[in-house]
Amino acid sequence: MIIKPLFTLLNKLPRAADFLLLAVNLRSVTKCHLLILSIGLYNGVLIAQDSKDFWVLAYPEAPFIEQTEKGKLKGFLVDEVNGILATAGIRQQILLAPWKRLELEAKAKPNVLAFALTRTPEREQNYHWITPLTANVYSVFSPQKIVRPLNNIEQLSTFDSIAVLENDVRHKLLQAQNAKNIQVYSSWSDAIDSVVSGESSAIFFSDSGVQYFCRVQGKDCNQFERVFLYEKTITYLTLSKVGSNPELVNRLKSAAEQYKDSDAFKTISKDWLKQYETLPIPMHMEDGVLNLWNK
Repeated sequence: MIIKPLFTLLNKLPRAADFLLLAVNLRSVTKCHLLILSIGLYNGVLIAQDSKDFWVLAYPEAPFIEQTEKGKLKGFLVDEVNGILATAGIRQQILLAPWKRLELEAKAKPNVLAFALTRTPEREQNYHWITPLTANVYSVFSPQKIVRPLNNIEQLSTFDSIAVLENDVRHKLLQAQNAKNIQVYSSWSDAIDSVVSGESSAIFFSDSGVQYFCRVQGKDCNQFERVFLYEKTITYLTLSKVGSNPELVNRLKSAAEQYKDSDAFKTISKDWLKQYETLPIPMHMEDGVLNLWNK
């Protein structure tokens, strides 16, 4: 018989209520081919785990999301997202993706978890905002001397070219202003290089980002000055909105809240902050968010 062993197996799985009601034609049960779908069970909620149903994508942004020479991911945000997934009862590998692909997949396909995306009014309706991850201050830096800091984004037209990461939120901010002086790069490393070499006259980045990349690349960025302070921004762990399971959204939000209140999260936060002490990036934790400035 197939039925008895099947229910014996199901009874060994975690259950919140009756796991599943299987409708089977008893007259043809011995000929039936059962398809076991790759799913996860957490408190009675079925959550897709198969890579075709659920993706976890990240853009490599050192030092918080990095890949070792052996291909292993490391960093504070990697550990944090893995902790949230584990709390939600989901086992899924985090995959690195170029920024353009990450945003395209997270915007157009269902059940795509992505990090870390900056929350903006333009993006508000495109994603489920699961939990905040980091907070930062965005500014424009330039080696060019100006009499006084600029007061608004429109005044950035005074620069010949402003380096940005392709499809990054700062790239889109300049596009929204119909800026004609945008210089697009595929990595922040290249963007920093362009300003140091004089290929670009400014860069739209963050305080911590400029300090970090100049340090690790051994670049002399002492001549960089902040010429325009844009605003404080917050990055999030997001889930795509189109076609995503509402139960999955609620499960992830609940898991994020639960994990951030756990001793495990406090431990990894403390450990990573200790490791990051040698970096030229001011940072501190507050309300479960990594703030990239001095407390």
